[in-house]
Amino acid sequence: MKKSEYTVFAILMISCLLVMMACQHQPSAVERRKAEIRERDSMELLNARKDLRVADSLSAFKIFELEDLKAQFVFEKQEKYQTVGYWVLPTHAGSKERFTFFPEVEEGGKLLLVSINKQRQYSFAEVDLETSDYTTQLPSTFTDAQRQEVAKCYALAKAMLDLSTVQRQQEKLRLKVRFYEEKAARASGTSSATE
Repeated sequence: MKKSEYTVFAILMISCLLVMMACQHQPSAVERRKAEIRERDSMELLNARKDLRVADSLSAFKIFELEDLKAQFVFEKQEKYQTVGYWVLPTHAGSKERFTFFPEVEEGGKLLLVSINKQRQYSFAEVDLETSDYTTQLPSTFTDAQRQEVAKCYALAKAMLDLSTVQRQQEKLRLKVRFYEEKAARASGTSSATE
């Protein structure tokens, strides 16, 4: 082999080796995609943890707010006859013989307007707490005192609804955090097993 041919052959061999070495150091498309997914999952986990801290703080505040409101009410439940208890204003606690109307909040958070007719038969109307203005659901015949009583009960029912909403959000976020933590643990387990 001539010297010039040998030089060309050596240059080609070195070039091939360099290309092969460069290819070995370049991640494949699959590896790049896995890295992107790990990065996205890591960001999702960080965001879920941050959102969970906010929801935990909000839940603590809502619990405090609800307990403060409950202190202004009386809880009534006759274990023998009722499966659900009710929060009523102190003025409506006990016997209802002297009333024709009173608002109450079911322990599950429903705001009920209770009417009693002359035959002492009860009728209930539920106030939709999701509407922007609950006062549009009240009869026009209500006095200012009755409207104020309903407003106090509305505040309690709304606090109960807000707390249950935050608690559902907390549970979803806890599940999301657990999902991404388990996914990261599986990924680190498989990546350390392959290395």
